[in-house]
Amino acid sequence: MTRPRSHYSRGELRKARVLDAAVEVIADHGLEGVTHRAIAKAADVPLSTTSYFFSSLDELIGAAVTRIADGILQAAESLVADASTLRRADASIDDYVDRLVDVVTAPPGRQLLVQFEAYLGTTRRPDLIEPVQRIVDAYERAAATVLHSLGASEPEKAARHLVAVLDGFALQRIAHPRPDDREMLRDAVRLVARGHLGGAEPADPPSRSACS
Repeated sequence: MTRPRSHYSRGELRKARVLDAAVEVIADHGLEGVTHRAIAKAADVPLSTTSYFFSSLDELIGAAVTRIADGILQAAESLVADASTLRRADASIDDYVDRLVDVVTAPPGRQLLVQFEAYLGTTRRPDLIEPVQRIVDAYERAAATVLHSLGASEPEKAARHLVAVLDGFALQRIAHPRPDDREMLRDAVRLVARGHLGGAEPADPPSRSACS
């Protein structure tokens, strides 16, 4: 028997609420501090709710990290679209870099905490490997598109260097935030980008399908 749409919608909303609570608990207590009880309390739902939607705690944690990965993927896709717009507007390297930095610094700090908890958690939780790799791959594909648009001869290689710098800065901002972090990040990204560009001329960006 098919459930009424309203029932399905309420269920999906409650599931999303549980996942949002899981993200909050991971940010507050780390992966090792996650329990069904803590998530249910944060979501303000009965304890049985978490096990209704997820068969295990590992599955719930994986779904929460996947939720973060999905959001990052959407942001990366917006950056790919922006690369085409900037190219048509004859944007400068600094314009591209500014947009890239805007996208990667947009996620709330708590989301970054969960992202790096997941990075470290892959050594103990194989179920986190897939969503974590999606996060890294999404950023690298988006960065490669931007760098290709700028004329980089090896955009994929350049993208790996660039994302490593971005992740390093993000981790440092968590541990030791400073007022000039954003400015320093822009400087570092410009240096990496220009190091891979040389005298290259901007090129037409590849289609989204070519970067997926």
